[in-house]
Amino acid sequence: MIAPPRGLSGTPEAPITVRAASDGRVTLDGQSRRVPVALGGNDWFVVEGVNAHSSRDTVVSLSRSNRCIIRRVCGWDAADGNTNVFGAHHGEHNLFEDCAGWGISRKTFSCSQGGNYTVFRRCFALWEGCHNVGPKMSMTLFYNSHHVTAENCIATWDGRRMREAYTVHGQDGKPFTGWKDGSGRAKHLTGYGVDQPYGCFSADRIDNGPTKEPSMFGCIAYILASQRVAPIRAAINIHCKQPGDGWFENTAAFVEEGARQVTPLRLTNSEGRGLTAVGSLEPSIRQCTIDNVLHASGAEGRAAWKAMLRKEPPARGAHIYYRYENGKLTGKPLWPWPMNERLKTLTGLDVTATVFGLGGP
Repeated sequence: MIAPPRGLSGTPEAPITVRAASDGRVTLDGQSRRVPVALGGNDWFVVEGVNAHSSRDTVVSLSRSNRCIIRRVCGWDAADGNTNVFGAHHGEHNLFEDCAGWGISRKTFSCSQGGNYTVFRRCFALWEGCHNVGPKMSMTLFYNSHHVTAENCIATWDGRRMREAYTVHGQDGKPFTGWKDGSGRAKHLTGYGVDQPYGCFSADRIDNGPTKEPSMFGCIAYILASQRVAPIRAAINIHCKQPGDGWFENTAAFVEEGARQVTPLRLTNSEGRGLTAVGSLEPSIRQCTIDNVLHASGAEGRAAWKAMLRKEPPARGAHIYYRYENGKLTGKPLWPWPMNERLKTLTGLDVTATVFGLGGP
């Protein structure tokens, strides 16, 4: 396991780097008894090129650690509790770059309780299952944290790891009874139900102060007809507290025909430009100032999606062809997806083919 002693840190000039000698050929198996990557009180660390899975808690955990980089890491299967596959908490200015997460966890990617200035860059997030109480999402943009950025991230939802019938449990593993209705009773769910399903990209709450600039640049959320999707609020579901708190640019959501009908976009109190929403339900964009929003369905929606991914920018909606870095659009092509081959090897999922296939042949 990668678990340095608390207080061991690198410097800006010489970060401590743990890198696989052969990218993607090192796998850390926590065997549900250990945490594969645990940085706790460690600043200026770089972890690169490994795979990590089967944790007793969160799979890749950054706690009270600042200015760390997790790069080209695939992670899956946290403990079935209040966990993440990738999590940054109580620490600032951390970067997750070219990472992919899936499997069991309450949130696949998270940055909470002071996880400020976190950047998720070219990360793939798939939510698959969790039987613990609490909101579920593939990637959260804030939870008592601020200035969180997602650049060219892709998020989706498939609850194929959910049990058909179960009792929602708390962090102690026992049936949860502390519901807000005061009933004091355990909750039993059937039909592969999920407690508090929020969205592919979503957010939690800010207990004090404004939400302070959650940002999405060049991101994609998609829902397929073949996936088991709970009644999430929206594929992209971000509610900011005050007008102008969020920024959304060249970002798109696709709900495939025949999939559970959910709203592609649900935004509040935000600004931005260049959004595409494909699906039969109207996007919900309230108290926002966003230029160039395209909503379409059927053949028109597929054509718009196909145009969005070409090198030449479309007449309307998002354009997702180039990479963003530090909130700026570069001239570097995004496609094929940077971790595509590793994901195909580990899961059989071809992200590039899936995203482009939404536009039809």
